[in-house]
Amino acid sequence: MEEADQALASNALWELFTGHGLRCVREQEWIVPNNQLPAIRAHWYSQDKSTRLDVEVLVGKGRIIQECFAGMDTGRSGFVDALNNFMVNSLHVLLAAFWEIRDEQQVLIEDWRVGGRPFTAYIGNFGRRATAGVHVDVPENLFDTLRHGICHENLSGDIHWFRTFFCNHAGQHAYESLRDNEPWEAGLAGLKRIAWPESDGYYSFRNFIVLRSA
Repeated sequence: MEEADQALASNALWELFTGHGLRCVREQEWIVPNNQLPAIRAHWYSQDKSTRLDVEVLVGKGRIIQECFAGMDTGRSGFVDALNNFMVNSLHVLLAAFWEIRDEQQVLIEDWRVGGRPFTAYIGNFGRRATAGVHVDVPENLFDTLRHGICHENLSGDIHWFRTFFCNHAGQHAYESLRDNEPWEAGLAGLKRIAWPESDGYYSFRNFIVLRSA
């Protein structure tokens, strides 16, 4: 995969964060809102038929949230699609969890007890993608399944994050479930228990949640 123009990705992040009223500085490839951690950076990669935007958030020494977003095209068009994918799925969760910029239409904030410890959960909407003509609702028990799985985790840190992804492609299913960037087996098992609607086309659901110790 060929690495594309990194200035484009960095400048897009700069515009997003300053556009939300944050004072930002640059430290090499990092953008540092309010001149303190967390810091954020992005890398954009382009290949023959698609692009990928990787976004990393440095939340503390040695702790980096890693999120990646596909763009369904090449060149600038693919970059815009990948950036929109980031904006729909993770941007507002990050803004709420780390910079106190809260959009009630984009993020649900709840108090959870996880493994007996109190946390504030910053819960993103379910990001949906589908081919033309495919309309699928979020399964009714999907959110409760994820919340149940997370609340039974044993978490030792003050910040944790969970990403889940499901896609249907012509009746074939693919799953991804991560806790702190690593495979999350309980979440994967929960996704596989969901009665996903069948479709001959493509559709996907993605969710991102950040937990902060209360």
